[in-house]
Amino acid sequence: MSGTAEVSRVERKKRDTRERIIDQAERLMGEMPVDEVTISSITAAADVGHGTFYLHFKSKYEVLVPIIRRRAEWWDEKVLSAAVNRGDPAALLAFAARHMSRIALRDPLWRCFLQHSGVPVKDMQDAVGRFGARDLKRGLEQGRFNVPSLHNASVFVFGGWVNSLLAAMDLAEPDSALDDAVEMMLRALGLPSEEARKLAHSPLLQI
Repeated sequence: MSGTAEVSRVERKKRDTRERIIDQAERLMGEMPVDEVTISSITAAADVGHGTFYLHFKSKYEVLVPIIRRRAEWWDEKVLSAAVNRGDPAALLAFAARHMSRIALRDPLWRCFLQHSGVPVKDMQDAVGRFGARDLKRGLEQGRFNVPSLHNASVFVFGGWVNSLLAAMDLAEPDSALDDAVEMMLRALGLPSEEARKLAHSPLLQI
């Protein structure tokens, strides 16, 4: 019994240390450009050694994965609470994709996360793609989407979404391009062209 308790304490200490590293990295990255934040500054702020940092993360950019996951979860709740047609997976997916696209392009940490090639695609999808996968699953179950498999649809939609964000980053007015990408995504999922256009370009309720 004492052995189990000791393991639990060790695991809890590891978890707390990891969370402290994430918290301090997010704070520092919010105060200065990400490129100027060093591992040394993160470890100093979190009061841990370099070795401890590398037990949890391979690089400072890998710390962005849980940071963006946190932000995506927070925004996902806001988007869900603001959505009018939550019962329709297609309308919800369009509403969420349009808002999350705008949020991502306005957040310096999110932009860095998307641009940095050192972040594995799998980690990126785990951080921000699982919310879309949830809505895709509901759409398939309700017959709103017509695709061969949930997995392939998730990979396709997420890849297209990320590339549309990267393409829109340097545009002076990116919102129209983002909405065009959402329309194409909905068409690829099997929605009629007119419905896809309406869902992707109708006035967007603010949250």
